[in-house]
Amino acid sequence: MTRTDRRPRLCLLPGLDGTGRLYTPLLDAFRGDHDAEVLAYDSGYFSGYAALVEALEPALRRNTDMVLIAESFAGPLAVMLAHRNPCHVRAVVLAASFVRAPLPFSLACAAVLDRLSAISLPVFALERVLAGGMLPAPLRRELDAVLEAIPIEVLRQRALAALRVDVRRQLAALDLPLLHLQARRDRLVAARAGDEIVRLARNAQQVVIDAPHFLLQLAPVAAADEIGRFLKRVCILEGARHGS
Repeated sequence: MTRTDRRPRLCLLPGLDGTGRLYTPLLDAFRGDHDAEVLAYDSGYFSGYAALVEALEPALRRNTDMVLIAESFAGPLAVMLAHRNPCHVRAVVLAASFVRAPLPFSLACAAVLDRLSAISLPVFALERVLAGGMLPAPLRRELDAVLEAIPIEVLRQRALAALRVDVRRQLAALDLPLLHLQARRDRLVAARAGDEIVRLARNAQQVVIDAPHFLLQLAPVAAADEIGRFLKRVCILEGARHGS
């Protein structure tokens, strides 16, 4: 069986929380159509994107047919992993993500955040930014549990890393199919960040979904459908190339 005959394995990289617990709506929306796993990050510390790449590579290299799915904070991480392991990655899906400076004033925000010893936003404010309003009760409880389990300093360091990251060079060097799902009502990541992904990548497409930043959580069926269509196109194109 060749690579083009097999269904790829989905590898989900979590956002800022790193737990993967907020991926439940998307996994449910796949309805068992895909073999998927979540690669969670250690919630006790954070030492940069490069360290996360080193920590996750062993799991990635156990399979030669992975599709990386990454939301928000994890977008640069997916690009770095794919760039370093092209033989193990078949395609990349980014959702509400970026490859550098997700906010119009990212560096200024980073300078302010760097001087703060701790951050603590009320959950209702996070709901407004991430979800555009009230979260469904199950997702609200999950978000509460996640925030309680992760040290504030870890979240601050991850936020700083996201504000300062720049993986444009690695993205431009990728020779892999890439899908970016852009949230139409995103209040956290600017639309230009998604446009930049499509402009820089060699083989990319973008689909806009009517959702807030929590696209995969609040529009999981639409996201799963778009990912499924994308994977079918990837298999068709690979099959045509393999047969030519």
